[in-house]
Amino acid sequence: MTKEFYRFRSVEKLIGEKYQELERQVIYFAEPSSLNDPIEGFRDYFWDGDEIIWKNLFKHYLFCLERSYSLLWISGEEHPLSEEDIPVLTDFTFPTPEYENLFNEVSKSFFSKQIIIKLINDISNRSSVVRRNELFFYIRLVHFLAIDIIHGCYQINGLVSQDNVTPDIDYEKPIRNVIDSDFIKNIEVDISPENIDTMFSIHKNTFEQMDIINRLTDKTSSKTKNKNLVFLDFPNEYIRQLEKLVFPNWYTACFMSECRNSSVWGSYGDNHTGVCLIFNGEEKDGEHFLKLKRRVGYGMDGAIYDNVLHKLYAIDYVKGYGKVDFFRKLGRLPVPVLNKVWYSFEGKMSLCAQEMNESTSLWRENYWKEFYRDITVKSKDWEYENEYRIIISDTFSEHKDLADRLLPYDFSSLKGMIFGIKTKLDEKIKIMKVIERKCLESEREDFKFYQAFYDEKRKDISFSELDLIKIKI
Repeated sequence: MTKEFYRFRSVEKLIGEKYQELERQVIYFAEPSSLNDPIEGFRDYFWDGDEIIWKNLFKHYLFCLERSYSLLWISGEEHPLSEEDIPVLTDFTFPTPEYENLFNEVSKSFFSKQIIIKLINDISNRSSVVRRNELFFYIRLVHFLAIDIIHGCYQINGLVSQDNVTPDIDYEKPIRNVIDSDFIKNIEVDISPENIDTMFSIHKNTFEQMDIINRLTDKTSSKTKNKNLVFLDFPNEYIRQLEKLVFPNWYTACFMSECRNSSVWGSYGDNHTGVCLIFNGEEKDGEHFLKLKRRVGYGMDGAIYDNVLHKLYAIDYVKGYGKVDFFRKLGRLPVPVLNKVWYSFEGKMSLCAQEMNESTSLWRENYWKEFYRDITVKSKDWEYENEYRIIISDTFSEHKDLADRLLPYDFSSLKGMIFGIKTKLDEKIKIMKVIERKCLESEREDFKFYQAFYDEKRKDISFSELDLIKIKI
C-alpha cells in the first residue's frame, strides 16, 4: 500500500541548468543551517558527571586551545582561522613526540594548580546539571590562565622569544574569587535549578554586550580576527563545536502530507510559480519509505551504490526538544578512544562510561533514538506544514560535497506533479517534455499532471487533473 507525499520545488531547481533535479531524477538533501527555522535541530545539552570526566573536559579544552593558539602563532592574521579549526574530534594523537611532550608540559602545568583542581571538584559535586551558559562561565573563567600557561611553555621550549612576555597579570584571581566565596556550592543553596540557568544566561548576555561595545568603539580591532577568535571568542565557539562529539552531521529532504496551504505554496512553491511533486511512499510495518540510490560501501573499484529504502519521518509539533546528556552520548568516537580520552584519567574510570561498557548495543540503540528524536520535532508555529522528512547523516561517510547530497529516486515512485497558480506556460511545457521522455524510456502511461487553483468553497488551494494531457507509448 502506498501513501502520497508532496515535495515543493522551484522551476529553477527542477529544470534550471545549475540543478536539473528533474532531468537527473534526484532529491536534494539540505544541511540544517540552510533551512528556514533558525532553531532547526536544536538540542538541549547538559553536562553531569564525576571529577574524572570533568578533568578530561578541561584537558580536551586545553588541547583544542593549544592547537588554535599554535595556528595563531604560525599564521598570524595572514591565513584566516575559524571555529572549524578547533579540533574537537581529537583522539589526542600528535604529529611528533616533541609536540606530545610539549602538550604534556602544558597539561601538567594546568592541572598542577590547586585552584583548577578545586574548581573542577566543586563543579563535579553539583547536585544539579550544568547547562551551556554555565559551562561558558567556567571555560571563560580559566581561559586567560590557560593561554598564559601555553605561552609560558612555548617560551620555555624556545618556540617564542623570551622578550615576548605576557603582561604581569594575576590570571588566577577570578578563579580564586569563585573558589573562596564557595560560589558554586552557594548557588545551589540559594537559587532554584530553573533560575540558575537564567543567572548564567544574564552573565553571558552581559559579556556579549560588552564584546559588541568593544568592537563598536574599536577597542577590539576587526583587523585581528584570528587573535579575536583565540583570545575572545574561543570559549563560546569551543562549546558550540563540542556538539560535534555527540551526533553526526545530518541532512534532510522535506516532504508534506498536504499541499493545499497557500502559505506553503508561497514559501516553498516559489510564490506559487513552482511545482509540487507527488511521490508514492512505500508502506512497511505501518511506516512509509522512499527508495533512493546511495553509497553503501566501498570495493576494489571504489564506492558501491545501491537502492535503499529511506524512512519518511513525521514531524512532531507537540513533543518539544529533548535533553541530551553530553557525557553519556559521545557517539562520534570509537569506544576504545572514548575510554582512553574521555572516560579515564590517571588510571581511574568514570561512572559515565558504565552504560556504554555494560551493553554497547543497548547504548547504541538509545543513542540513535535520541538522534532522530531531536531532528524530527519543530515548534507548533510550523504545524501548518504537515512535514515529513527523509534524513541522511555522516555516520559512515561524509556528505560535504553537493554531489553526495543529491540522491537519485526511482522514476516509478514519482506519481505526478501539480503546477502552481502562477507557473509560466513555457516552463510547464519544458517540464512536460522531460516527463514525456522519461515515460517513453520506462514505458509508462500513468503519469498525471495537475493544475493548482484557489478554491472559493474550500477557501484554500485545490488542484484538478489535466486529464486531456496523456502520454501514450
